[in-house]
Amino acid sequence: MNANGTSSTVYSGRVTNWPLIALMFALTAGLLVNGKVWRGPWPGMLVPAAILALSLAVVVLTTTSLRVTTGPRGVDVRFGPFGLPRFRYARNRIAHAELIDVSIWAVGGWGVHWTPRRGLLLVLRSGPALRLVLTNGRRVTVGVTDPAAALAALDLGA
Repeated sequence: MNANGTSSTVYSGRVTNWPLIALMFALTAGLLVNGKVWRGPWPGMLVPAAILALSLAVVVLTTTSLRVTTGPRGVDVRFGPFGLPRFRYARNRIAHAELIDVSIWAVGGWGVHWTPRRGLLLVLRSGPALRLVLTNGRRVTVGVTDPAAALAALDLGA
């Protein structure tokens, strides 16, 4: 506890989707190795191949890792090596938090999803997650490696 009676414990964890990284590298390597994509048999394939390669790069940079920090200030979620997209939830906006288990197959995949029933999902793999219920009633589910530690760092009990 610090001087004003709040906890100063902070949780920081990272989830990395290694199977997706391997898949993206394999697809990109396949594009580069296959000379037919660049030389023919169809003229003008350079632009579509470049668009596909750029799309793969965006997927790799935004949905292969997720960094989550929880503490007295709230929850901060950042995707990829550059921290984008980024989601912040101030401690005073969180009404309740709970531990849940998420299945990628049940939620429709990895990344950023929103559904009316489940709310906002920020997950990269199946497994443990922290579900936040905000003061406005919205729900946010965040995939973390140690949801119990993340919940404890939020210190919502008082």
